[in-house]
Amino acid sequence: MEVEAFSLKISNVLSKGKFIIPDYQREYDWDESEIDELLEDLEDVKPDESYFIGHMVFEGKFTGNVFKVIDGQQRITTLTIMLCVIRDLFYTKGLNNLGDGINDKYIFGKDVDNNPFVILENKMPYPVLQSYVQSVPDKKDLTIKPTKSGEKKIIKAYEHFNSLFKNKSEQELKDIRDKILNLEVIFVAASDNVDAHSIFMTLNATGKDLTPIDLIKNQIFSLYPKQPHIDEPNDTWKKIIENVDENAIKFFNNFWSSRYKKISDSRLFKEFYKNIIKKKVPIKNFLSELLADSEIYRKINNPIENDWSLQNEYKIYLSLNAITNVFGIEVSNSMLISLIREYIKKDISQAFLIKALNIIEKFHFINNAICSNRSSGLDQFYSKASRELLNGQNKQSKHLVIDSFIQSLEEKIPSKDQFEVNFDSKLYFSSKSTKQRKLVYYVLNKIEFKKQNGNMKLHNMSIEHIYPESPKANVWKPLDEKYIINIGNLVLLDAGLNSKIGNADYKKKKKIILKKSNIISTKEVLENNGDWSEIQIKKRRDELVNLCFKDIWE
Repeated sequence: MEVEAFSLKISNVLSKGKFIIPDYQREYDWDESEIDELLEDLEDVKPDESYFIGHMVFEGKFTGNVFKVIDGQQRITTLTIMLCVIRDLFYTKGLNNLGDGINDKYIFGKDVDNNPFVILENKMPYPVLQSYVQSVPDKKDLTIKPTKSGEKKIIKAYEHFNSLFKNKSEQELKDIRDKILNLEVIFVAASDNVDAHSIFMTLNATGKDLTPIDLIKNQIFSLYPKQPHIDEPNDTWKKIIENVDENAIKFFNNFWSSRYKKISDSRLFKEFYKNIIKKKVPIKNFLSELLADSEIYRKINNPIENDWSLQNEYKIYLSLNAITNVFGIEVSNSMLISLIREYIKKDISQAFLIKALNIIEKFHFINNAICSNRSSGLDQFYSKASRELLNGQNKQSKHLVIDSFIQSLEEKIPSKDQFEVNFDSKLYFSSKSTKQRKLVYYVLNKIEFKKQNGNMKLHNMSIEHIYPESPKANVWKPLDEKYIINIGNLVLLDAGLNSKIGNADYKKKKKIILKKSNIISTKEVLENNGDWSEIQIKKRRDELVNLCFKDIWE
């Protein structure tokens, strides 16, 4: 088995000989979105710079001159189309030397007998690529009508590039040409079809794709300064992976969003390469930042009380636990990382951190947990705020960023009417329907925490139905189930007290709770109500709407 892999520029790849796309390959499938993403990448690259676009796998000897394309046909076809468009525009502008420079070297070649051949040959059963795209302008056959999806997309790609490039100057076209030719790939050549497909399957089999994190790791490991008897960067990378568990891509996206800009997962490596590798950011410093933020990410996504042991830090733990475990919110992670990072560095005060966490918690409780609104656009909002916080010049300016952030998020909170409309459908609990138990427990705890002036820590409490789920007919008047399961009928009860109450009537239940309970919010409900029925449940429900929308956040 002979397999060779080398890093080559596209100019060197297209100069090696003939590349054949076999007829069993899928059709050309790039749309404007993929094309525009490639162009966006090229915008940030200088004409004399190289830019890595992944691996390409070919069947054939590296020293040979004929290769079958196993993996990479979408990219090599797109780059060929781009070069053809630039060549055609050179000819149109009368710049024949520049047109010939592309045509005779990267679109067509000549064999040992000086006979011309097309460098990228498509064996699929349609001639559109050569007749419409690769042929020079005066030899194009535009009478051929595309019938297959791949044919139509090739023509569409050519016309899209042409519309974008046609008004560009000679120098601008030369710059784009040079950027394309300087693109860098890992050229993998295998001596036979079986070998080539084995490599392709290894690189692309389910669970074995080269993810953006794999590519980033490889770059970090290759550039990290080696020291004898020190297993770095391996030790640090292991710690990072332990911190983020199976969420490496999510973490890196949050990390990037909090420091650079919000991007899609597919662009992670490209942005890393452009901003870290090309700008020669010291890789050791970058890895240290990655480790520090991974530890913050762990505290956000797996909040534990022991991480927040200083005075008043229990409030930080409660907010993180609510946002992550109760509401299941991830969109705010970039801002949470930025806030905690600044707090750890002592660049913002504890009070400002708690204020910011409070508004994030409040917003997502109302917007997501109760109103079930989508979080569209919030990822960009949080990313912008997190970067503004990072770039603040001093503690005072960072506090001003937080104040502005709080005001902006407060303005995004849904109306009280929308909140009340959804209130009953989200805050209910019964032994038969426990789906909303976590949210109900959160709300009741939040109320009690406020009653205790923040001096309590959560302990083992249960949710009690004041009007019981299974009332005795001769003790309780019949009541519609919707009132029984409503949060207006629910209170917290101390561990073990439930068994002492049993199925007692209201007066007996009230007497035991007022005597035995330490829960202020529960005792207040019973103290203020001599009887308990539908009227009292509805009244308390209305009070809870007001309390949950505003008062418990003050």
